[in-house]
Amino acid sequence: EFATHEDRQYLDCWCKETTGNQDLSELQHNWCLRLDRITDAAVSPIAGQWRSRLAFIPVELHLLRGLAFAYQTKGAIDEVNEWSAALPQVRRVVRRVSSTFWLIREVLRYGRDCEIVAPDLVRDRLKQELEPLCQMYGLSLEEESVTRSLE
Repeated sequence: EFATHEDRQYLDCWCKETTGNQDLSELQHNWCLRLDRITDAAVSPIAGQWRSRLAFIPVELHLLRGLAFAYQTKGAIDEVNEWSAALPQVRRVVRRVSSTFWLIREVLRYGRDCEIVAPDLVRDRLKQELEPLCQMYGLSLEEESVTRSLE
């Protein structure tokens, strides 16, 4: 399917080949190809079944402060968009994610107003992105210290 990510056009597709894809194992068949970088293409018949969509995993997000009030459902990819019953003024969103790369880019834009709650593998991916950033800015990598400095 054709998709827009950060103002550029991409072809998001499911491919049998996974070599070189660094996403989670459940999403490694998904590829995102930037259309303006495709210089040559051809259609070739192949044997096999056509997949009608990408692979997805559900990811739970908690939206806080102003983002919780301003958030609008993202079409068919948001399976749940509700106020948390357990946490006051927290919007709980469960999203169908086909690429952790694009999800993490979106979450980083929202900063402390968006938290990846589950699954742990996706949450850990964000932590891996944050570690070099913390080092670059001289922040302690101790989890308790980083949490205090963000509050």
